[in-house]
Parts: sequence; structure tokens; C-alpha cells
Amino acid sequence: MTEIHKIEVGSLQTNCYVVSSNGVAFVVDIGAEPLKVKEYCDNMALKVEGILLTHGHYDHVGAVKAFQNITGAKVYISEKDAVLANSYKNMAFAFGKVMDKFTPDCTVEDGDVITVGDMCVKVMATAGHTAGGLCFVLEDNVFSGDTLFQTSYGRTDFPTGNFDALKKSLSKLFALEGEYKVFPGHGNSTTLSIEREHNLINFDD
Repeated sequence: MTEIHKIEVGSLQTNCYVVSSNGVAFVVDIGAEPLKVKEYCDNMALKVEGILLTHGHYDHVGAVKAFQNITGAKVYISEKDAVLANSYKNMAFAFGKVMDKFTPDCTVEDGDVITVGDMCVKVMATAGHTAGGLCFVLEDNVFSGDTLFQTSYGRTDFPTGNFDALKKSLSKLFALEGEYKVFPGHGNSTTLSIEREHNLINFDD
């Protein structure tokens, strides 16, 4: 059975998710406080084998290098946002932060499947908040990063952001058949049915 545990990390209260099944786990967006996340994994006797990154902003990737060093987990990110994450465009400077650069083990793109233990995660390219933004789909769960929030959506005024691309990505998410739980990069979880009906996005803008 898949279990999902949210840990808020860093000054921007980024949602870091520990996703596990049968003692094996991956982490989504380790932006800060790597020891806090590692402590939870140790307490739950979880072996962390993957670090999945929705995009390259520092509040989502700031602790990747440290967490990679202490767990040995493989890092997955899009090619475009691997470049963004290791450049000034990661926005760390805007908040007076300095981020350790990291080397991804695998760059992924739309339609790829990441296997961690017995979990198979489908990669969805969802550009807009950043050019290489991703969502990750596992069973009936979507990890949406800063693409989709509860009744809201990601801003597009940072480097590589594009509002037209974001609208296309949200349309793509809303077109998924069936019901999905949505686990965003900040704030509360939601569902796709709620967002299809109540999200503030205006596709006619």
C-alpha cells in the first residue's frame, strides 16, 4: 500500500512529500531541512531510493545535494530545469539564499516512467511556472509542484515562466480521466474534480 506523508520545509513552507511502499521511498521536492526529512524516513524504517523534482526553484531543490549525499538516492528532474536549478534563475538570490549545485542522475521528459521499488511514477511535462516543470502521477495521486494549487495555480513571472504554457498544462491535467488527489508544492491538498470546477484559472485570458 502506498503511503504519502507531507513535511513542510524551509521559510517558504514548501511541501516535501515522502512516498513509500513496502519499506522503499522516494521524496518529492526536498527544498530544505534534509535532516528533518531523513529523520522521518529513519523513524519509519524507509530506504529512500529516489528524489523527484517538479521544478528547479531553490525552495524545491535547495537541499537536494545534501539529501543526495546522505541517502544515495537517485535524482530525477527535467533537462531544462536541471539547468535552471544550477543557475541564478533558481531564485535563491532573491531571498538571500545560496544553493549547493547538484548533478541529476536522470533527466526525464513527458511520458517517462520512474520506477522506485514497486512504485511506477508517470512523468507529465507541465511547463508554465518554469519551462521544464513536471507533475508526477502515481496511481490516483498527482504531485503538482507549483503548477496547480488548491483553487489556484503557479505564478509565471519568474525566469522561464510562461502563462500560455501554464494554461495548456492545466488543461492537460484537467483532462486526466477519473478522480485524482492533488498534492501541490505549497498549501493544502485538493482533488482534480474540485479544481476542474473551482480553480481560478481563466482559459479565455
